[in-house]
Amino acid sequence: MKTLVVDSSAFIRKSVVQVLSQIGYQDSVQVDTCNTALEELNKGGFELVIADWHMSDMSGLEFVKTIWAGPHNNVSFLMMTVIASRAEIGEALRAGVNNYIVKPFTAGGLREKIESVIVHKIPGNTFNS
Repeated sequence: MKTLVVDSSAFIRKSVVQVLSQIGYQDSVQVDTCNTALEELNKGGFELVIADWHMSDMSGLEFVKTIWAGPHNNVSFLMMTVIASRAEIGEALRAGVNNYIVKPFTAGGLREKIESVIVHKIPGNTFNS
Protein backbone atom coordinates (compact mmCIF):
# COMPACT_ATOMS: atom_id res chain seq x y z
CA MET A 1 0.00 0.00 0.00
CA LYS A 2 1.47 3.33 -1.06
CA THR A 3 1.35 5.85 1.78
CA LEU A 4 1.92 9.60 1.91
CA VAL A 5 3.24 10.95 5.22
CA VAL A 6 2.80 14.70 5.71
CA ASP A 7 4.37 16.47 8.70
CA SER A 8 6.70 19.43 9.13
CA SER A 9 8.79 17.38 11.58
CA ALA A 10 11.32 15.05 9.96
CA PHE A 11 11.40 13.07 13.23
CA ILE A 12 7.64 12.43 13.13
CA ARG A 13 7.75 11.48 9.45
CA LYS A 14 10.57 9.03 10.10
CA SER A 15 8.72 7.54 13.10
CA VAL A 16 5.55 7.02 11.05
CA VAL A 17 7.48 5.42 8.18
CA GLN A 18 9.20 3.08 10.65
CA VAL A 19 5.83 1.87 11.95
CA LEU A 20 4.53 1.46 8.40
CA SER A 21 7.62 -0.58 7.56
CA GLN A 22 7.15 -2.77 10.65
CA ILE A 23 3.67 -3.73 9.48
CA GLY A 24 4.84 -4.45 5.96
CA TYR A 25 4.19 -1.22 4.09
CA GLN A 26 7.47 -0.20 2.48
CA ASP A 27 6.13 2.18 -0.19
CA SER A 28 6.00 5.53 1.61
CA VAL A 29 6.62 9.08 0.48
CA GLN A 30 7.45 11.77 3.04
CA VAL A 31 6.75 15.48 2.55
CA ASP A 32 6.81 18.52 4.82
CA THR A 33 3.97 20.65 3.38
CA CYS A 34 0.40 20.07 2.26
CA ASN A 35 1.05 21.70 -1.10
CA THR A 36 3.90 19.27 -1.77
CA ALA A 37 1.59 16.46 -0.64
CA LEU A 38 -1.01 17.54 -3.21
CA GLU A 39 1.67 17.45 -5.91
CA GLU A 40 2.60 13.91 -4.83
CA LEU A 41 -1.06 12.84 -4.80
CA ASN A 42 -1.35 14.02 -8.39
CA LYS A 43 1.33 11.51 -9.34
CA GLY A 44 -1.13 8.81 -8.29
CA GLY A 45 -1.13 5.45 -6.58
CA PHE A 46 -1.63 6.50 -2.96
CA GLU A 47 -4.08 4.60 -0.80
CA LEU A 48 -3.37 6.20 2.58
CA VAL A 49 -2.45 9.70 3.73
CA ILE A 50 -1.17 10.27 7.25
CA ALA A 51 -0.96 14.01 7.94
CA ASP A 52 -0.51 16.44 10.79
CA TRP A 53 -3.32 18.83 11.66
CA HIS A 54 -0.94 21.78 12.10
CA MET A 55 0.97 22.52 8.93
CA SER A 56 2.57 25.77 7.74
CA ASP A 57 0.75 26.12 4.43
CA MET A 58 -2.76 24.89 5.33
CA SER A 59 -4.36 23.07 8.20
CA GLY A 60 -4.83 19.33 8.09
CA LEU A 61 -8.56 20.01 8.02
CA GLU A 62 -8.22 22.21 4.92
CA PHE A 63 -5.95 19.56 3.43
CA VAL A 64 -8.44 16.71 3.87
CA LYS A 65 -11.26 18.88 2.50
CA THR A 66 -9.10 19.68 -0.55
CA ILE A 67 -8.38 15.99 -1.08
CA TRP A 68 -12.04 15.01 -0.78
CA ALA A 69 -13.11 17.77 -3.18
CA GLY A 70 -10.72 16.57 -5.88
CA PRO A 71 -9.83 13.44 -7.79
CA HIS A 72 -8.18 11.76 -4.78
CA ASN A 73 -11.36 11.26 -2.77
CA ASN A 74 -10.82 7.50 -2.56
CA VAL A 75 -7.69 7.74 -0.40
CA SER A 76 -7.91 6.91 3.32
CA PHE A 77 -6.85 9.61 5.74
CA LEU A 78 -5.32 9.36 9.22
CA MET A 79 -4.95 12.71 11.02
CA MET A 80 -2.23 13.33 13.60
CA THR A 81 -2.81 16.09 16.12
CA VAL A 82 -1.63 17.51 19.43
CA ILE A 83 -5.15 18.85 19.93
CA ALA A 84 -7.64 16.41 21.33
CA SER A 85 -10.74 18.61 21.61
CA ARG A 86 -13.91 16.74 20.76
CA ALA A 87 -15.20 19.58 18.60
CA GLU A 88 -12.13 19.65 16.37
CA ILE A 89 -11.88 15.88 16.13
CA GLY A 90 -15.58 15.73 15.26
CA GLU A 91 -15.08 18.36 12.57
CA ALA A 92 -12.18 16.37 11.09
CA LEU A 93 -14.20 13.14 11.06
CA ARG A 94 -17.12 14.91 9.36
CA ALA A 95 -14.68 16.32 6.78
CA GLY A 96 -13.62 12.81 5.78
CA VAL A 97 -10.82 11.79 8.11
CA ASN A 98 -11.05 8.04 8.65
CA ASN A 99 -9.32 8.10 12.02
CA TYR A 100 -6.97 10.23 14.11
CA ILE A 101 -4.16 9.86 16.62
CA VAL A 102 -3.07 12.31 19.30
CA LYS A 103 0.62 13.21 19.58
CA PRO A 104 2.73 12.12 21.27
CA PHE A 105 1.87 8.57 20.32
CA THR A 106 3.49 5.20 20.77
CA ALA A 107 4.48 2.97 17.88
CA GLY A 108 1.85 0.48 19.05
CA GLY A 109 -0.86 3.13 19.17
CA LEU A 110 0.01 4.37 15.71
CA ARG A 111 0.06 0.81 14.40
CA GLU A 112 -3.46 0.24 15.76
CA LYS A 113 -4.75 3.42 14.11
CA ILE A 114 -3.13 2.58 10.78
CA GLU A 115 -4.55 -0.92 10.90
CA SER A 116 -8.03 0.44 11.69
CA VAL A 117 -7.86 2.65 8.59
CA ILE A 118 -6.55 -0.23 6.47
CA VAL A 119 -9.40 -2.48 7.65
CA HIS A 120 -11.87 0.13 6.40
CA LYS A 121 -10.34 -0.27 2.92
CA ILE A 122 -11.24 -3.96 2.67
CA PRO A 123 -14.37 -4.34 0.49
CA GLY A 124 -17.36 -5.56 2.47
CA ASN A 125 -15.72 -4.97 5.84
CA THR A 126 -18.10 -3.64 8.46
CA PHE A 127 -15.54 -3.09 11.21
CA ASN A 128 -15.81 0.31 12.87
CA SER A 129 -13.24 1.60 15.31
